[in-house]
Amino acid sequence: MESHARTRCVALAGVSAVALALAAAPSHGLAQDKAAKPAAQALKAAPPNVFANPPAAIPEEEPAPPRLTAPLGVIKPPEPIPGADSYVDPRKNILYKFSIEFTEGTVRNPWTLSDDKVLLRSYHSSAVDPDTPFLAPTITMRPGQTVRISLNNDLFETKDGKRLPVEKCKMPDGGVNVPHCFNETNLHAHGLWVSPSGNSDNVLISINPGVTFDYEYNVPSDHAAGTFWYHPHKHGSTALQVSSGMTGALIIKDDRVPTATTPGDIDVLLQDEKGQAFPDKVLMFQQVQYACFDKDGKIQQSNTPKGQPWLCNAGQVGEIRDYDQQLSNSTSWQYSGRFTSINGKVQPGVTGLQAGRFERWRLIHGGVREAVNFRLFPMKAGAPDWNTVSADRQDKFMREFCGGSALPMWEVAVDGLTRSQVFRTSEARLQPGYRADLLVYFPTAGNYCIIDGASDALGSPSQAAEPIKLLGVAVVAAGRAPADPDKALRDQMKAAADRNITDGKIKAEVVADIDANLKLSKFVWHKPIAEAELNAPPQDLRFAIVADPKRPGKSLFQVNNPSCRRTRAGSMCRRGSTARPRSATSRSGG
Repeated sequence: MESHARTRCVALAGVSAVALALAAAPSHGLAQDKAAKPAAQALKAAPPNVFANPPAAIPEEEPAPPRLTAPLGVIKPPEPIPGADSYVDPRKNILYKFSIEFTEGTVRNPWTLSDDKVLLRSYHSSAVDPDTPFLAPTITMRPGQTVRISLNNDLFETKDGKRLPVEKCKMPDGGVNVPHCFNETNLHAHGLWVSPSGNSDNVLISINPGVTFDYEYNVPSDHAAGTFWYHPHKHGSTALQVSSGMTGALIIKDDRVPTATTPGDIDVLLQDEKGQAFPDKVLMFQQVQYACFDKDGKIQQSNTPKGQPWLCNAGQVGEIRDYDQQLSNSTSWQYSGRFTSINGKVQPGVTGLQAGRFERWRLIHGGVREAVNFRLFPMKAGAPDWNTVSADRQDKFMREFCGGSALPMWEVAVDGLTRSQVFRTSEARLQPGYRADLLVYFPTAGNYCIIDGASDALGSPSQAAEPIKLLGVAVVAAGRAPADPDKALRDQMKAAADRNITDGKIKAEVVADIDANLKLSKFVWHKPIAEAELNAPPQDLRFAIVADPKRPGKSLFQVNNPSCRRTRAGSMCRRGSTARPRSATSRSGG
């Protein structure tokens, strides 16, 4: 699940072409659909399909007897901050309790414009929203806290409403790398700087059905504030469980100001002119690839060349149970016809937005199938309610009504780490596991298309070209008059620095950085790679494939074998009496 290499690009060729097509397309066709409701009426017509921030998990009370430290007394958790995703618990130690169970629910199907019944593995806690049962609650903490998470695996198979005895999971004949043991699990705090051993972030632990395991994350006091997430990471079952929606946001917040020797938290700069924090939203992208099966155990597919979309008939329940059929083929997500959801909702309306103000959107890619190329386009007036446009007509809908130029966004952090400079872009590209903290600004009231832009096969984890898709619609209420957002952002950040930073020298440096194209050098917790590290001396690498004298017909693959010597024809390598000329020496930068 961990992703390492990131490619930063403002616009892929595929995405740019789509944007041009959207802007140039004439308005006809769907606009004449008498049955379609105006988009402004969409939220009244379908309130369940409205975006909501993931609920904040409420820490359990500390167990008695009290810790062997100064007594803290009984502290009531503070009320949630208006517009924020959650509160920060003030206690040193916090405890969360979760169980993992098979859960009944529904997932909206844009092909049928109705809900499919599903039975999926999911996290349970007192904070899970029953309207989004496959979205785990948000865990929130501060640097320096010890966070304990008690995880109970309650994934028992049932028959006729009764639990079946747990069968011991056997290693498949193909070895540990063959998907297996789908009801065994564990927990991974993705991106935290904590120990990977013992009962901390140990992904080698297996929590089997009927077992409860207590994790303990000792988050260091010098941990950066940022956006992280948690999910299962049991080798053999990770993809299947994450594809069920087993993902939750993990947010670290703090308001440390920079000093001469330590960095600060970007939160101290992200405030409006009244000193209020920018409204904070978490957008968890999930890719739930459920299927319904026929009497022979085969996925029910449409009568099309590629079987798209997968079908669920009345009375059937979608599941994720057969890895080979559902997840092993890299193109199965495309053929399934499923859609990336936002916070447990497929193509929701994102509400609570206001024109002329900045918001902080924390994007988390909690899926495993496709990349997400996040973009925002103005929706043209007269568009029908997007909830009434079926999947086979959405491409035409986007080309007609999601037009104009993509809105600018200001990326302040990636993968939980504050950038050394704010990155102005019109696209945030996320592979599975990536995060991006964006400042978004809607200039006027109205609806805006939230688009997953197209990309070629090289930009997709499935190695298949990804078409443009509608992720949802931002519903923006009237607000202040539109301003120059770049200037407004600079002014608000400088005013926040003036309010919050008392050291005059540090304040002057921060303000000078903001004026110098929004640099954030005093807020970087991991220093950028130095230029000298990118220009290390070249290394001489000698590759060779030689016959193995001990295994007739087999070869040995070698790099810089001492027995190899360079020749004009390439490299000559000897093993015993065997010598074979191979390709010329390759040179590579360090």
